[in-house]
Amino acid sequence: MKTIVPILASLCLLSITLPSDLSAQGTGEPSPHGSVVLKWLGNAGWEIQMGQTTILIDPFLTRGVAKLGAEWKTDDAAVLKAIKRADYIFAGHSHADHIADIPFIAKKFGSKVIGSRTTTNIALTGGVDKSQLVTISGGEHLNFKNFAVQVVESEHGVVRRGGRTRRAKFEEITQPWSGPITGSSFVEGGCYLYYFTFGKVRLLPQSSGGFIEGNLTNLRSDVALLYPMDRNDTATMLKALQPQTVYVHHFDEWRNAISEGLPEKNSRRAQRFAGDVNTIDRHIKVVIPEYFETYALE
Repeated sequence: MKTIVPILASLCLLSITLPSDLSAQGTGEPSPHGSVVLKWLGNAGWEIQMGQTTILIDPFLTRGVAKLGAEWKTDDAAVLKAIKRADYIFAGHSHADHIADIPFIAKKFGSKVIGSRTTTNIALTGGVDKSQLVTISGGEHLNFKNFAVQVVESEHGVVRRGGRTRRAKFEEITQPWSGPITGSSFVEGGCYLYYFTFGKVRLLPQSSGGFIEGNLTNLRSDVALLYPMDRNDTATMLKALQPQTVYVHHFDEWRNAISEGLPEKNSRRAQRFAGDVNTIDRHIKVVIPEYFETYALE
């Protein structure tokens, strides 16, 4: 049976070199040598292609709400229509719209999964082999064959419901269990930012609308994938990261199938955020991505 406990913030300074000899399947097209290509998968989900290496961040293709008392079922066809290969999967936090499809993807492609112990325990429960899992707690420096990642402890953004604003309850799952994964399994489990270095390209994706300002020091990024925050938080994030380009994400309606398209209110939300970024710093290029479009980083 899974155990859920309040989360305790921790910081560890580790430098870990991980093997990159995973036997990933699929026929994903490699990017040109040395180039980095982004593809938006909807919500906070991204595919990053660098040469023969395919990295996923928070992939959620099934869409829809994970019902608390019901067993979670990944839509295999929806996932495989969008994803052809996955060498590494990074999870920002453990809510369903970020990790619910990860166990299926990791088993299908033999992916290495990097996330909190909540994420890795959910993956174990879902049948992912423990050899594929890397549990992080913030502060790690992970070195791979052709890229590096610094793990940065973060926090979830505020939740707004019925006109009320509050922070999500901090919980984590400390061990795998024998029963099925249900909607109630997807607790936050801790939030993390991943500061990627691909050669000379530095990239930081933001999993949710929160961050810890003191942890943003020295994280200057060429590219930032940002959640639409209020203007004050946006200004703080931009001052710290000083990105040349911002991609807006996590603005669409993740409860709906991608085939239903983007509601007008969600499009306006992304446009307002883009306007805020340009008001704060008109030199920053802002991109509002489209589903499954690819974007080569210069």
